[in-house]
Amino acid sequence: MRRQVDEAKAKQEADKVTAIKTECEADLAEAMPAFNAALKALDTLTKNDISEVKGMKSPPNPVKLVMEAVCILKGLPPAKVKDPNTGKSLLDYWETSKKV
Repeated sequence: MRRQVDEAKAKQEADKVTAIKTECEADLAEAMPAFNAALKALDTLTKNDISEVKGMKSPPNPVKLVMEAVCILKGLPPAKVKDPNTGKSLLDYWETSKKV
């Protein structure tokens, strides 16, 4: 009797794991085309493109966001800068990203 209960519990867990696996595989299949496109786009970047981004004084927000992500992935800390509006210190990845 105990063995049947254990087998039933094991089957329930296996079914849950299979459902999670299926969901993860579907999510991965959905994400892979975007990932592959991003890798392909990286191959088109030149040193001039990188220099242009680093030279921006006030880049568009999407550029700042991407560079912040690069800094985070590389484990680089944000720089402390003064907010021009409030004068308070805030953490900013843009200064750090210009040194990448």
